[in-house]
Amino acid sequence: MIQLVVVAHGEFASGILTSLRLIAGEVEKVVAIDFVEGMSAQEVKDRIKQTISGEKQVLILTDLVGGTPFKTSVELVVEQGQQEIAVLSGLNLAMLLDASFSRLTYEFEPLVQKLVAVAKEGVVDSIRLLAQDDEEDQLFEDGI
Repeated sequence: MIQLVVVAHGEFASGILTSLRLIAGEVEKVVAIDFVEGMSAQEVKDRIKQTISGEKQVLILTDLVGGTPFKTSVELVVEQGQQEIAVLSGLNLAMLLDASFSRLTYEFEPLVQKLVAVAKEGVVDSIRLLAQDDEEDQLFEDGI
């Protein structure tokens, strides 16, 4: 199974995992790494490296492109020649939920592409959404 590592600023990583568990229950091979105040980029990198050690395929989901979690993760991709690792930025709950379930049935590269699309589709303007046909309003009938 593909290892998921969520790395983000503050306590966003552990917080979004709390949301994932609320919706999906306990999920295997998903780890949060919080980049908190006082932590160096090297410490983040070391924690990621320790977490992915021994894994063949790893998806690292980060909050911001260009931020420390993203940059240190990309550095590891360059260093870790033996592993298949992808780093995605723009983490949102839709992406994480889909990653948790789709990694069971998708091959690695198609999964990466799917998650990029899911993350983008997870951003919706409610004004335009409400202006669509009544069929679309059924989105609000039940919560997750």
